[in-house]
Amino acid sequence: MIVLVLPDPVTDNDDLQRALRGDKQALAQLYRRYLDPIYQFTRLRVGDPAIAEDITSTVFLKMVTGIKQNKGPNRNVRGWLFKVARHEIYRHYGKTESLPIETIDQWFQDHSAANPESSIMEAADRDTMREAMRLLSSDQQEVLLLRFDQQLSLQETADIMGKNLNTVKTLQLRALKKLRQIIQRERTRRQL
Repeated sequence: MIVLVLPDPVTDNDDLQRALRGDKQALAQLYRRYLDPIYQFTRLRVGDPAIAEDITSTVFLKMVTGIKQNKGPNRNVRGWLFKVARHEIYRHYGKTESLPIETIDQWFQDHSAANPESSIMEAADRDTMREAMRLLSSDQQEVLLLRFDQQLSLQETADIMGKNLNTVKTLQLRALKKLRQIIQRERTRRQL
């Protein structure tokens, strides 16, 4: 699984406030700090590296332009960047697009060289997980991506998705429940 550790929001706020006052170094620091997480989020959603790069560029262009025009983030730059990235992805693909198969594959580490017996079981588990992920709604996939891949809080996820906190909790709960059921059903089938 690809996991990015996101920067400290307190440092972000200091840099954002400096950037809003015209400090180009602070703006550059925000860019460097969030380039990889925003690209990774976009890449996992769209599947195509070139499109992900274009969308990521658009996100940061909007941040720079927004800050210069006082229309950009004024707090929580992390949430603002992910929300803009999500909007740009939807503008490109639409809201109902599911995660590409390559994305699902990237969520699982390959340990096949370690132990041939366990690699067979891991491959079967990856196939089961791929199938289970495909069965989730686009919103459920996105909640799991934001919460567990990008390690965002429930509130940040709700803000990014434009949903209330309880809706995000419900989406996450139902997605995890559905994944558990599918995996359990597949393991039971394999034991027979």
